[in-house]
Amino acid sequence: MATTTRTNLRRALSEAIGDYNSFSTSSDGNDAKTSLVSDTLKNYPGGSDDGAFEEQYFLATSGANDGEARRCQLYIANATDGPTSILQSALPNQTSSDDTFELHRYDPELKHVAINRALVELFPTVYLPIRDETLIVDNVLSNSDFEDWTSGVPDNWTEVNSPTTTQETSRVFHGSSSVKLTGPGGSVGQLTQSPEVNINEIAGKTAQFKMRVWTDGASQARLILDWDGSSTEAGDYHEGDSEWRLLSVDAAVPTSATQVKVICEVAAGATAYFDTGWAAVGSLHRLTVPSSIVRGPMHVMQQHSENQVDGPYYPLLPGESPSRGRILRLDGMGLLSRPSTESGTTEIAEPQLNLVTAYSAMILFQQLWTRSASEQRENLLQNITIWQAEVARLSQQPGIRMRTLGASRGRNAWHIEEDGSGRYLLFDISRAGALSFV
Repeated sequence: MATTTRTNLRRALSEAIGDYNSFSTSSDGNDAKTSLVSDTLKNYPGGSDDGAFEEQYFLATSGANDGEARRCQLYIANATDGPTSILQSALPNQTSSDDTFELHRYDPELKHVAINRALVELFPTVYLPIRDETLIVDNVLSNSDFEDWTSGVPDNWTEVNSPTTTQETSRVFHGSSSVKLTGPGGSVGQLTQSPEVNINEIAGKTAQFKMRVWTDGASQARLILDWDGSSTEAGDYHEGDSEWRLLSVDAAVPTSATQVKVICEVAAGATAYFDTGWAAVGSLHRLTVPSSIVRGPMHVMQQHSENQVDGPYYPLLPGESPSRGRILRLDGMGLLSRPSTESGTTEIAEPQLNLVTAYSAMILFQQLWTRSASEQRENLLQNITIWQAEVARLSQQPGIRMRTLGASRGRNAWHIEEDGSGRYLLFDISRAGALSFV
């Protein structure tokens, strides 16, 4: 998918409203880090006169101050070192010769706010097509595909015995990452998770835990179910043949169980990779729709074979119950990314860039109108009106307004509900022994 950086978005907006100038410095700035020097400034309108750029904004686009913006306090056209701008506050670093800057009449941060608002408010005229494959039928685990991480640890998982845990992006079974787990010397290393289930409802039912595992040594990795901190059920070890294998463990939940804890275990000093797993106790009739899908899902497809993660996916047929352990493919509509850095991107290119630019300009002048003096408001209002008309014109042009995804009615197999906590995919087929969460 084509993407556009925040730098290019800001440039497109600035050029559209006649507020774009880019230049390089010709000498080093002062030791106080409050000046920049550029011979190019004399080429701009008024650049030969002192005070020409006062109250305007300089934004660094390269060098040690990349991304930093400062307002001009004083401009000296014929300073000793060349045309010099004195900034209202110091930059983090002294400017150097050949650093690049942009000059703006309007605060670049206001432009960034306008751009990000446009990327949200243009939904669904322009949107991000979402294809999500994170839901697994009857799975009660969170982040069981190890896609979400915080501070070097996969979300919702707990380290035991201080293993070395690494987010792996090269050796992956499905999605964009797996977990690389290395056991410490002298003891096994574990990642554990205890899903919140109503323990009173599951006694006597069969708990299943499956996970794709890769390792190059026999008897180095396995899966375990823990009922109370001491009573466990362990599955077979990986063969150690340097292949992704679907390991599993299943057993009846004892009446004395106080928990259902799943454990990914690696032997002391050994390394294994875990990815795309699930745990189930009974059947789930409701799954939470991923928050990235704002409208939809329009289509829900089920993995045909558990052993073919990249194989065919088919819609649920009338009267068909979803199959435990199968990945669900959800197609829906999401919001475009809002970049927060210069290199950050959003998922648009031509011709949608023109619409985002027009909408951003409209919002920018609305922002300026709310904080301007009364004598300036009429001119700003005219600009708002001009850009509103441009937004309306571009929105109707073929190739700019994105076609809404066609909705499937689920063939009486599923539907969507929502409340204040989220949106949910519900199966319309009766599923025996549906599981309740605590």
